[in-house]
Amino acid sequence: MISNLLFLETAPVGVFDILLGILFLAVLLFFASSKKAKMIAIPGNDHYKYYVYNIYFKVFFAILYGAIYKYYYHGGDTMAYWNGAANLNNLFWESPIDYWNEMMATPVEDTIQLHFSSETGYPPIWIYRDPNSFFVSKLVSIIMIVFGQSYIMITLALAFFLSKVSWSTYELVRSYKLTNDHLGAIAILFIPSVSFWCAGLSKDTVVLISVLIIFYNAFNFMNRKGRKTIPILFIVLYLFILYNTRSFMVMTLLAPLFIAYSTRVIRKYNESVVLKNTIRLFIFIVSTSSFLLFFQFKGEELIQTTNSYLNEAAVSHDDFVNNKSYGNKRYELEVNDYSALSMLKAAPKAIIIAIYRPGLWEARSPLLLISGIETFGFLLLTLLFIFKGNVLKKIRFIQTNELLLFGFFFVISMAFFTGFTSILFGILVRFKAPFLPFLAILLTIDYKNKSVIIISKTHEK
Repeated sequence: MISNLLFLETAPVGVFDILLGILFLAVLLFFASSKKAKMIAIPGNDHYKYYVYNIYFKVFFAILYGAIYKYYYHGGDTMAYWNGAANLNNLFWESPIDYWNEMMATPVEDTIQLHFSSETGYPPIWIYRDPNSFFVSKLVSIIMIVFGQSYIMITLALAFFLSKVSWSTYELVRSYKLTNDHLGAIAILFIPSVSFWCAGLSKDTVVLISVLIIFYNAFNFMNRKGRKTIPILFIVLYLFILYNTRSFMVMTLLAPLFIAYSTRVIRKYNESVVLKNTIRLFIFIVSTSSFLLFFQFKGEELIQTTNSYLNEAAVSHDDFVNNKSYGNKRYELEVNDYSALSMLKAAPKAIIIAIYRPGLWEARSPLLLISGIETFGFLLLTLLFIFKGNVLKKIRFIQTNELLLFGFFFVISMAFFTGFTSILFGILVRFKAPFLPFLAILLTIDYKNKSVIIISKTHEK
């Protein structure tokens, strides 16, 4: 039975699906163009010239991602997620009660025949027995209730949703006046690898959307804009989604948010140096201890989970290890145990690997070449950050702004987790995508802009 469940059906794409997708995209672009025309007419909204381009960018890479996996690799995890969602969708129409029970259950290999049958079809076994991966299929099955089982429609819907979330994030970052509009747009909206891996039907799309929504609502809550209930509800909902898709991301978000909020608290005690430094020391101890304790208890589990996924992929002949898009180039951190001391020793190498690899010389496939070029660009930006202008003033500039501090600690913590758990460069480029926009902002800050501190203070009123 299990061997039959390893068969992966790629999503059907017919003429009707393509025509329906074109019509759907035309409607989306019509309303987007109308909003752009309305908003750009308002003084101070020149940045809306990027609004529609952002949608084009996400849609292009989302379609490219799906086309490569369907027609070139004839499968991959995106088709596995679609398969699982389609089977769940069939189950919904056959028996809503069984669908609900399946949605609420934790999948294990032995339960796949409990609700699924030859009529509904069986989800790919390597997706089903991984609760985090099958959770993505569960989310997509909800979208299918509205858009049907059309891969194109679902891809466009996800790309458009990501474009909206990215735009909200861009406007929030822009309000802090950390860099000019052009560089900010490139950082938040137009990094190619981020849109390629995170705009289509994939777990990475769910992760990036969750990260940006939590970030946006957390800062809106801190800035006391509008009602408090709505941001809290969104934060809780997307923390739940994030925990069920890539659990270590919860720590990489909550710790930097705690530091960012604490920075705002510290600012209230500027007149008392002793109290301010005491609070800073407390924040450092709590943050570092939480990080190390998390990895003390979860580090080995994360590695085992990654290795397990790689082994399942090798059996299925359809994902990480044997999929040419991921390659077989590995790197080693030489961690023998998961103690706090071992984690600290591995941290610098893991962070450097996540940020500055793969290099151009390590790009063994066309998909990795995109990341290789971007890595070279980030290396140049790092050198400019250090050698162009006053690097000490740039560091102090970051220390005075809660959004930049969040970005710094988010990049560092996520780079550590990513470098530590990815194993393959093909996985690394996907895992690292959510922190690249924040890294780009950090490396392109306008540290001479005196209005930033004023803006941060006015948010407290």
